[in-house]
Amino acid sequence: MIEPHGPLDRIPLENYPPQLTIANYMAIKQMIDQVINEDQEYVNWKLKNQRTGGTLDKYLYSYKLEEEYERENREKINEAESKVLKPGDFYDMPKGMKFPRDIYDDQLRQLPRPRMLDQQQVRKLFVDHLDEEQMNRYEVFKRASLAKNQIKKISSVVTNQTVAANVNLLLGGIGKLLVGEIVEKALDVKQKWLLSMMVNKFHERKVIGNKLKKHLKKLTILVGTASGIDDEVDEEESDSYYDDDKEETAFVLESNKLLKSSKNTEEIRVRIIKQYNILVTQFNKLNVSVEKYINSPLLPEHIHEAWRLYRLENDTVLSAHWRTQGEGNGLLFR
Repeated sequence: MIEPHGPLDRIPLENYPPQLTIANYMAIKQMIDQVINEDQEYVNWKLKNQRTGGTLDKYLYSYKLEEEYERENREKINEAESKVLKPGDFYDMPKGMKFPRDIYDDQLRQLPRPRMLDQQQVRKLFVDHLDEEQMNRYEVFKRASLAKNQIKKISSVVTNQTVAANVNLLLGGIGKLLVGEIVEKALDVKQKWLLSMMVNKFHERKVIGNKLKKHLKKLTILVGTASGIDDEVDEEESDSYYDDDKEETAFVLESNKLLKSSKNTEEIRVRIIKQYNILVTQFNKLNVSVEKYINSPLLPEHIHEAWRLYRLENDTVLSAHWRTQGEGNGLLFR
């Protein structure tokens, strides 16, 4: 099996004392911290791009300056602010209090109003501001349509009568929009699941990095002449584990036993080196980057979750009453 390439190297089981020095320990410890910090920056960047909160900061800047100016130049405290609140006043909002959305709306109202455009001009303005990729997607979506014969068949079955062609055409457009919304939401679900996987891998790598520091410090103390190394790493600290994973439980228990051992024998050192090398392999194997999964295909799970969120966000279960026929709530079509 090919060992994964990474920032850390394994320690040989023979002729290892020359590598286990205090300087080497400090260098590897610094390298681990550097890798963790780089991963932390990447994780923060991806999460910041995904979140929608904080987009109103620029609208709050001018309001914040005005508030600071009023606070600095206010001569006396307003009596309304200094009075003792009564039980009935607990939920009262202070006068003049503004929320970010209010500030945003005020600034929108202050913008000069453009002249009203008709539908043709709006469409032309929209198309003129699309780049090549957006234009291709727009044209594909515009030309795409659901199968007319299937729409006609479904509408006829539901209504039990012939439906006009223009109604079927309208139903096809609405169905296309619904499919587009579900697919867009499924893409968002996929992105969020990738980010959750990224966060889990980052947390796992951070935990393994802490274990590596403890094992390497213990080895350096056992091999070196120094009685101890003064830093924040506690080499005798026990690691936690989940008892549902037998392999992981056995590994952590073995590591805790070796780290707390006061014996300084060749057998203890070799066993710690073996544990350290396993951790090095796990550390090098982990990769928090999710860029290679960005263009991965949608899965049925993504569509199921998107449909669930769509129903919740629209406050409806879209039960399709025409399907519930017969006694009770049994569905005629599965």
